[in-house]
Amino acid sequence: MMMKRKEFHELIPIKRAEQILKSIIRSSTEVVPIDLAYHRILADDVVAAIDVPRFDRADMDGYAVRAADTYTAREEDPVSLEIVDRIPAGAVSSLTISSGEAAEIGTGAMLPPGTDAVVMVEYTEQNGSSVSVQRAVHSWENVMRAGTDIRHGTKVLLRGTLLGSREIGVLAAVGISHVRVRSLTVGIISTGNELAPINEKLQPGQVYDVNAYTLCAAVHDCGATPVMYGIISDDPEKIAKALEKSISECDLILTSGSTSAGSGDIIPHILEEQGEVLAHGINIKPGKPMIIAKIGKPVIGLPGFPTSALSTFYYLIAPRIRDLLGCETTADSQRAVLGSHIQSAGRHQLLPVALVRGVAYPVYKSSGAITALASADGFIEILPEIEIMEAGESVEVTLFGERTTYDFVFAGMVCDEVISLTKMLPFRVRTIAMGAAAAIDAVQNGTADVASIPCMSKLPDDLSIVQRFQYGDTEYGFVVLRDRIDSEMIRTFLSISNSSRICEP
Repeated sequence: MMMKRKEFHELIPIKRAEQILKSIIRSSTEVVPIDLAYHRILADDVVAAIDVPRFDRADMDGYAVRAADTYTAREEDPVSLEIVDRIPAGAVSSLTISSGEAAEIGTGAMLPPGTDAVVMVEYTEQNGSSVSVQRAVHSWENVMRAGTDIRHGTKVLLRGTLLGSREIGVLAAVGISHVRVRSLTVGIISTGNELAPINEKLQPGQVYDVNAYTLCAAVHDCGATPVMYGIISDDPEKIAKALEKSISECDLILTSGSTSAGSGDIIPHILEEQGEVLAHGINIKPGKPMIIAKIGKPVIGLPGFPTSALSTFYYLIAPRIRDLLGCETTADSQRAVLGSHIQSAGRHQLLPVALVRGVAYPVYKSSGAITALASADGFIEILPEIEIMEAGESVEVTLFGERTTYDFVFAGMVCDEVISLTKMLPFRVRTIAMGAAAAIDAVQNGTADVASIPCMSKLPDDLSIVQRFQYGDTEYGFVVLRDRIDSEMIRTFLSISNSSRICEP
């Protein structure tokens, strides 16, 4: 069925989109065992139902005594006490210790009745059934009194506490095995007749569903729980049923695709029919087609292109999820310097970048290019009033999850033969596709170790072509800094490239 073209509503600014998302995305709660509660947020106060410790216990290995029996003890004139019991941790003495008696005791063991102190074993000497005490102790010395750590009825952890290893230890100490924590379940729906499951053969005109898996990983990265509902064809009835099911099971629903203003993009029509569209069109690139709606639960339609969907998620949605679940309010970020000149379109933009050794290189690929996801480590935000950014400017890179560090960086023209060569190297290699001028700059400033560029008549004096190879009709060369030719990594690179088919003998 051909649907009527749905034009964008007025593009709303980023701040307004953030306000809407903050107002509609809410967490729920669930009860989890404490071994699964790490880095979760408490939904309720935790009150101790017991004293910790529950009994007077020895803080040291030694002898439980009546303190008054030791007051005259000196190293040169020890006090002798009869050993009447031995109490390891976990045991309970059946005896009451009288004056002139002592009980050998282990750290953490319950003090026997009649005693009020522990003499450290270092200040004693055992003689058969008696012990010589060489140092006096005062009442409750080397003893942790019952309830001195945690008193029964005390609030030990407050609602909203982020549970780390120490907090989970407190829960275990007061005998709590399960806690109620905040949770946020995110349903993920991919729409489009062109999508195919990754385990099926592609038919003409089809592509594999990428967004379901990248968004699933990104939701995990924020501490939320993703639920994948698979691919739904561009059928209004099927999409409506998928939305109904996901809304009944999840706190937040993400769809990807079918949000643009084209006549084939039907998500906006369905959301208007079944709920309230709060925004359709965000003044940002990529992400203009994003739609925010509410059908009992928030439903957010992301762009269909993978890089657009992921960038928009990390910029607008991830901060709200992280805030609700107690993670850092924003995604991980890193300061860097720009590796090349950028000319913006005078529009709010999220530009994917590759981050290498503190330098951010723009990934100039269509937002529909899947390789842009693999090439990019994150994105930089370019405000609409900025039209030009120069190489060397300081920028903030919002990261797509965790980054890998690399031992060796290869810049310039990247073909299958070059990729095969880099895979043969015995270290972690990062390849960045870029033009010749940018690749030369990267080698000169130490960001890249080797550049692959078309052979030119003259190179800067500090660079040298160490090997040449033919690719198509063009002769290329591997370029390195002259003063690094003898470095171990460059020597290894040259040795392996010499043995490969890519380079001329």
